Amino acid sequence: MQTPTNDRVLTDLDHARLNGMLERLPADGLSQDVEDAAYDLIDSAVTVPVHLIDSDIATMRSRLKLQGDQGDDMVITLVYPPESDAATGHISVLSPLGLALIGHRVGQPIRWQGPDRVAHRATLAEILYQPEAAQDFGT
Repeated sequence: MQTPTNDRVLTDLDHARLNGMLERLPADGLSQDVEDAAYDLIDSAVTVPVHLIDSDIATMRSRLKLQGDQGDDMVITLVYPPESDAATGHISVLSPLGLALIGHRVGQPIRWQGPDRVAHRATLAEILYQPEAAQDFGT
């Protein structure tokens, strides 16, 4: 399925799981900025059936290569909050970086604010593994 290149795209499964996570969070679970960004994403993203997602779009549990503006590369895996561990490159989808990544296409610029309140920029350079492209639809 080919979707417009500037739209954020979520699988129907990722959309449902993210929405469910947000509904179950305690009132003080996220900063207001992150919570607002998460709801904005859910409300505005194009949603497609999980088996029709393009292979160049960052989905949950995708392993991604980012190229920073300074030429620094990083490889991360986009995970759910309980699985997050920044030291091993497992980045929560509900972190500023995770929310900036999910639904973007290879080649698109990514912008996020780190915990140090510094604005960061990178390009989604490559998807090293996307579960849907590997026919790994999970449960």
